[in-house]
Amino acid sequence: MHLHGHTYQHPDGGPRKDTSIVLPGQSLRLEFDADNPGRWLTHCHNLYHGEAGMMATIAYQQ
Repeated sequence: MHLHGHTYQHPDGGPRKDTSIVLPGQSLRLEFDADNPGRWLTHCHNLYHGEAGMMATIAYQQ
């Protein structure tokens, strides 16, 4: 999964990133600073999955 407009970190630590592999049936927790207001897309990089609906929008204002 890829998050536009931000970098994030997994709660266990590690490098900041904007893309993580999520295996089938798995979930992902992440932490990011909401410091770039607007409407941001999060989606699967597999086009078939994106077309099937694996996309969402994260939106906020400051």
